[in-house]
Amino acid sequence: MSKKQYFTTRQLCLMAFLAVSGMIIKPFLSPVFNLLTDFIRIPGGSVTAGFSMMFLVFGAAAVQKKGTAAMMGLVQAVMALGLGISSVTGLLVFITYTLPGVVIDIVLCSSIFSAVPVQKRMPLAGAAGVLAGAALTNTLYFRMSVVPFLLFYIFGILSGGFGGYMAAVIYDRLHIQIERMRYKK
Repeated sequence: MSKKQYFTTRQLCLMAFLAVSGMIIKPFLSPVFNLLTDFIRIPGGSVTAGFSMMFLVFGAAAVQKKGTAAMMGLVQAVMALGLGISSVTGLLVFITYTLPGVVIDIVLCSSIFSAVPVQKRMPLAGAAGVLAGAALTNTLYFRMSVVPFLLFYIFGILSGGFGGYMAAVIYDRLHIQIERMRYKK
């Protein structure tokens, strides 16, 4: 067995904890945001998704390895399917939960945006993750007309950017501990 592993046990535990936390927070936030989004007749999931993306963005920034957010999204998809949270979508849940993670990984862990510090990329990663998820769910399920469609994306992008910003604030405050975790053998 090789001594070098891609993810350490500590990183895997952090990723699992954050993925589960992102799933747990959704049912508590959904009723609050549904009051707002029902009023303007758009699905509330785009707003709620920004706050649950905060956990994926933080995990990808903390671990800084390719595939982190995608793996966390996959864990969330398994949980959603196993707990019956996404009974309407069925197996498509693997795509709708994993795609935002892939997009977050592209923004945070690829060399495309490497000139920008990680903390500055985190709001962009959150917004892009929600946008990818919202685009896919609108294509697969909602097929909204133009005005609700634009509102759906605007609210999604704003909530994703805010979720990424909150992840950056938490990341800044815990930066020393994150660095110790990353380089500790």
